[in-house]
Amino acid sequence: MNILITAGGTKEYIDGVRYIGNSSTGRTGAQMVNYLSQMNHQVTWLGAKDAIKPSANCQQVIYETFDELQTQLEKVLSEQEFDVVFHAAAVSDFKVTSVILNNTTVPAGRDCKIPTADHARLNLERNPKLIDSLKSWSKNSNLLVVGFKLTNSSSQKAINKAIDKMLGKHSGGQNVVDYVAHNNLPDITEDNHRLNLYHHSGTMYHCESPEQLCDKVVFLLEQAA
Repeated sequence: MNILITAGGTKEYIDGVRYIGNSSTGRTGAQMVNYLSQMNHQVTWLGAKDAIKPSANCQQVIYETFDELQTQLEKVLSEQEFDVVFHAAAVSDFKVTSVILNNTTVPAGRDCKIPTADHARLNLERNPKLIDSLKSWSKNSNLLVVGFKLTNSSSQKAINKAIDKMLGKHSGGQNVVDYVAHNNLPDITEDNHRLNLYHHSGTMYHCESPEQLCDKVVFLLEQAA
C-alpha cells in the first residue's frame, strides 16, 4: 500500500523569533512510519521541521507552519495515489494576524520583529480544517482518511461528543473522515499509548499501540477491497 502519515505540530509565528506552538513531538507518526515500512508498505512522512523523524528509509517532506503544511498536503496528495492517510499532525486552530502593543496594532509574521511594549495582545484568526479537504485534494478518489483526536478530559460524554463531531463531517456527499483514532492525554505515558479506532457506523476497535492501529487499518482496507 501507498501510505501518507502527517506528524508533529505546526508553528504560528508572531514575529521572526516568537510563535504559538504545541507539545506534539511527532513520536506516534515516526513509530507508524517505521512499522509500516518494515511491513513493506510504501510510506511518505510529512513531518514538522523539529519533530522526531522516522529511522526507516522513506520519502520525507518537511513543513513548519500551517500554510506550509497545507501546501505540502495539496502537492503530495494530488501528485501521488495514496491508499490511506494517517493525519496525526497537531494542527493549530488559529494563526496570529496582528499584535496590539500599547493600543497600537502592528502586523504579525516571520518577516517582522515585534518591538518592546508594556502590554501586548494577540489577534488570532481561525485556520481552516485541513482534514476536511484531504479527499478533495487526493488523486485517488477512494482515499481512506484516518483522523486523530487527542482529548484531555475525564468526561466520557465530552470525549464521545468530540469523536462524533469529527466522524459526522461531510463534504460533497461523502464522509470527510473514515476513522478516528482517539487517545486521551491523561492515559498516555512513556510506556503506554493505547488508542481506540472509531468508525462512523458506531464500530470501535481497541488498539494497544500505534503499531496495532496500523495493522487494524490495513486489515480493514484490505477487507473492503
